[in-house]
Parts: sequence; structure tokens; C-alpha cells
Amino acid sequence: MKLTIDTEVDTFDAALAAIQVAYGQTTVTGGGGTEKGEENDGYLPGNWTRPRLRKLVEWLDDSDAALALRFIAENAPAVGIETVFEHMAQKTGNENFDGKAMGGRMSAIGFARNHIGGGVKAVYETDYASRKYRMDKNLAAAILEEMDAAEVA
Repeated sequence: MKLTIDTEVDTFDAALAAIQVAYGQTTVTGGGGTEKGEENDGYLPGNWTRPRLRKLVEWLDDSDAALALRFIAENAPAVGIETVFEHMAQKTGNENFDGKAMGGRMSAIGFARNHIGGGVKAVYETDYASRKYRMDKNLAAAILEEMDAAEVA
């Protein structure tokens, strides 16, 4: 496992927690000694933190991927894939917006996630069986707050 800590963005507690997780430790000793996963430990689902979400939002800026991510977050915990395609067709002016068009745009989120590091997981799940995009409601709320603060999409 590779571990990336950005001292300009990650807090001491977040960096310490990431190291402990990398070495299989479950107790976060910084920030009051809470167990990882408790309400006040600064982590959101998928190993996301506010600073990491801020980086994601900055990376996406006003891209089509940011538009799609905002729409998915606004409709969390699940929104139909075709509904997102229709939304993106309207926003981009591309009447033939389909999976290929969506995949090209959403790859930016994957690139951003890889750039951010810290063991973060995907911010949304594509459920092909039920034809839905799924996102944790707490993560969605945090993404929307970060997007609003940065005035993105």
C-alpha cells in the first residue's frame, strides 16, 4: 500500500489516522481517541475527509463531471442512470448524451480520486443491475457543501 500525506491539506489527525489504517490499526489516537468510523472522527464514507473533498471539487472545477456529480449528490442516495443522462443532455446541449459521453466525462472524477490519494474510494457507485448511480447521503451532503463553498457547478 502506498500512502500519500499532503501536509498543506491533511490535518495531523487525518494523517495519523491514515497511517494507522495503513498498518492495520483501528484506533485513532489523535483528536480524542475515537474509533475510526465514529461520528466525530472527520471521516466520511470511502475514507473521504473535508480537505480531500475540497481537493476533488477544486480538481473538477466547472467541468461537466462536476455538473453530473452535483446532480447525483442532489439526488442521493440513488438516481436513475437515464435520468442523469437526460440532465446532462440538457446541460451540455448534446441531444445524444449516452453512456459513452457520460463515461468520458466521469473519468475526470476517477483521475481526481487517483491524484488525491489517501486510500479514498469512489464517491458514487454505478449499479448496472438496477440502472442507478448510488451515493451515501452524508457524503453527498458534504460534497454539495464543498461545491457551494467553492461556487462550482
